[in-house]
Amino acid sequence: MFYLHCSKQLLDRVSSGVNEPAGKGDNILGNWYAKAIFSKPQVALFVNERTLLPVLMPLAPALNLVERFPQYLFKILLAQGVSESFMRQELDHLEKVVYCKSTNRSIIGILNMFTYHLEGYQSMHYADDCYSLSMMMADTPCGPLYKSTITPGNALREFALSGTIH
Repeated sequence: MFYLHCSKQLLDRVSSGVNEPAGKGDNILGNWYAKAIFSKPQVALFVNERTLLPVLMPLAPALNLVERFPQYLFKILLAQGVSESFMRQELDHLEKVVYCKSTNRSIIGILNMFTYHLEGYQSMHYADDCYSLSMMMADTPCGPLYKSTITPGNALREFALSGTIH
C-alpha cells in the first residue's frame, strides 16, 4: 500500500473521494505526490516525497492512472541504475493506493517547478516523450537537495544504496 497525495484537479479525476488522512505506506520510497498537467498531451506528474524523483506519464485514461504508474516508475528506476531488489521492494507495494490531499507545501513547490521546466523542455523540443522528460527532470537540481545530492536521480541512487539521503 502507498499514499498518493493528489492535487484537487487530479483527485477529482481519479478518486471518488479522499480515503483517509495521510500516513506512512509500505513501499520503500514512501509517499508520492501527483498533479495533472493540462498541456498537449495531458500528463500526470508524480514526485516522490523523499527523493523528489519525478515520473511523468499520460493522464488518459485517468481512472486507471494508478494501475499504470508502476510500469512508468519501473522504467525510471531501471534507467537510474537501482538494484533489482530495491525495485521489487518498491513496486510490490504499489498495488493498493490510499488517496490523500496534497499537504507538503515544499513538494507542491517542486511539482510546480517541474511543471515550469516541462513547459520549457517541450517548447524547446528537447524531448517529447514522458520517459525522456522524466529523465531530464530527474537530473534537474532541486533546492531541498542542494546541501546533499543536488538532483532527484542522485538522491534516489544514494537512498537505494544506503537507505538515507545525506
